Formats: sequence, C-alpha cells, structure tokens
Amino acid sequence: MKSIKIPSLISSVVLNALTGIEGMEFTLLDHCPYCNGEVRYHDMRKKRFATVIIDGEKKIINVLVTRYYCKNCGKLCYAQAPFYPNTKFGSPVIDLCLTLARAHPFNHSARILQEMGVVVDRGTIRNFFSRDIPEVSYAKIYGLSIPLSIFYLSDLASKRQQSRLVTQEDVLKVCGFPSTKELFQKEE
Repeated sequence: MKSIKIPSLISSVVLNALTGIEGMEFTLLDHCPYCNGEVRYHDMRKKRFATVIIDGEKKIINVLVTRYYCKNCGKLCYAQAPFYPNTKFGSPVIDLCLTLARAHPFNHSARILQEMGVVVDRGTIRNFFSRDIPEVSYAKIYGLSIPLSIFYLSDLASKRQQSRLVTQEDVLKVCGFPSTKELFQKEE
C-alpha cells in the first residue's frame, strides 16, 4: 500500500487541536433539554474525544462531561460538550472525517487521517454520513480540506498550553455549538 504524504504542518495543527483539550471539564447545563425542568448534579463521565497516534502509540484523548438528573422528568442529561448527538468522537474529529470524505473515498479518508495521526476507520467515517450533521466551513491547505473548527481549536489549545485561560464556552463556540444564552434567545 502506497504511503500518503501529509505535510507536517497539517498533522501538527490537527494533533494540537485534538490533544489540546485533554482532561477539560464540561459542566454547563441550565435546564433539562427534554422537559425544561430543573437539573441537579449526578456525576462526571469521561468521554473519548479522539484517538490519536503519538510516537507510534495509540492514545485516547478524553474530556470530562458532567451528567445531571432532571428533578421533573427523571432523565439523565449531559452538560453541553463538543459532541454531536449520539456520537462517540468529538465534533472536530467528525468535522475532519466528513470534510475529507466529501473529496475522497472512505477508505482513502481513513488513510489520510492515519497519516495525520488520527485513528478513525472507514466504516465509522461512512456511518457519519448517515447522521444529521451540519456541513462545516473549511479551508483548503496543501490541497486538503481542513475544517475551521480544527484551526480554531488548535489556537485555543496553544493558548491553554501557555497557561492562558480557555473556557468551556470558548471550546463550544469554536466547535460550532451555540452558547446557552444563544439557545435561550432562540427559544424566546
């Protein structure tokens, strides 16, 4: 199988974006998304954000997401986090998969991701296409379409590495998720 050459700049930006929020906590949830009821803390769950290859070893990048219990309907609800509904990868990973797969077959997209240091198999990429995931903005760099969420998240990750404050709201915004305030404005 012929190797795919990916410029190191792209790989660095992608890996910085995906590894840069490792361990970050997501706790924002004002009310139950099912019935609008009052919620109370239940527990905190570790969720896989991405699987990457660093120094030849697979590494799972996790974030922590608070779960709440609704006092009204009794359902468990997750805090706002950078994940599309019912998916097991962070939204920037899915954005990257879908952006690449719009220009390349699924198996080739998986190989491109592998060369970038991101582990996602072709079947998973194909399954993302059956989901109702909005189209994302991207930039073409060295002939590859890379979602803007990756660039923005890489920038935040760099700030976080410099011990500058990066909030969960910042991460949600660059990943394309509306803030709680924006959600309430739409409901009114």
